[in-house]
Amino acid sequence: MTDQHWVIITDIAGPIGFSMSIFSNSILLFLIFSHSSPIKGPYKRMLIVFCIFTVFYSFVEVMLQPLIHIYDDTLFLIHRKRIDLPKWLTRLVPTTYCWCYAMSFSLFALQFLYRYVAVCKPQYVDLFVGCHFYAWVVLILSLATSWGLTAAFMFPQTDRTTEIFLHIIYSSYDLEPYWTDYVAYKYFDTDENNVRWVNVLSFFGVLQHGIVITLSFGTLYYCGINTYLKIKKHTGTSNRTRCIQLQLFRALVAQTILPMFMMYIPVGFMFACPYFDLQLGAYTNYQTVMAQLYPGIDPFVMLFLIDSYRITIFGWLCPRFVYVKPMHSTYTLT
Repeated sequence: MTDQHWVIITDIAGPIGFSMSIFSNSILLFLIFSHSSPIKGPYKRMLIVFCIFTVFYSFVEVMLQPLIHIYDDTLFLIHRKRIDLPKWLTRLVPTTYCWCYAMSFSLFALQFLYRYVAVCKPQYVDLFVGCHFYAWVVLILSLATSWGLTAAFMFPQTDRTTEIFLHIIYSSYDLEPYWTDYVAYKYFDTDENNVRWVNVLSFFGVLQHGIVITLSFGTLYYCGINTYLKIKKHTGTSNRTRCIQLQLFRALVAQTILPMFMMYIPVGFMFACPYFDLQLGAYTNYQTVMAQLYPGIDPFVMLFLIDSYRITIFGWLCPRFVYVKPMHSTYTLT
């Protein structure tokens, strides 16, 4: 498969992912707002924020038409302009894509943290209510913004990166440079004696990205394990409450497995490749395709693992479908 095939693949995957995202998130939002939804309180607000962000994320994917390419010791995040923009604004636009990545990681961590507090430390649930909830939103926005600003200012364009970028655009993708721009994660510099040394600015930039990913994944792992163990052994709550807790936890586990294989692992591997001289070239666009499809796939996990949502959908698809299980419709989780 030639490099140009990845342009076609990403151009197809982008609209498909955006359409799926609009469809699945709209259904999930409708069910969340319905009176029969078992999810109430802070977690309901988190899911609403997540759905809105996911639609925005898929919109950014469609608008930026991103490509990712590794050449030599540099990882290029390339975006294709749909409209003519000033150079300074064009330079900042790709960082929106980076911001979306960090926002995804942060929102996942926040969901798992709340489930952990609700199950294991219920006395602290008030920390997610009222003004505290918006404080959490500000915190994750700050983390995501720090990632975006890092991408914008710690990976500057140089004569060398522009030369490589033009070579990639012409030889690999046959695109017009004027309608493209890039962020270059250049890990090494070479002096006049051909001695290669680590680019300090880029090193700290990648380190910042790594800290955000590690904090997110560490929160998922710690909170997920402890939440599961607490639900399994706790006998003080009713079977009904444990049932919905388990449903939500299974949904969160599934929603973690998906980004683990579609985002966490590929992104971590992608950032590691230039350090180890792994020349993946255009094949790095595998991650582009996964990121395009992920926002549309993720909501289906919640739609089919939460009993009341699944039953409602089956009722829409097959009006004669009858399934009565009062246990799942007479209690709520806050």
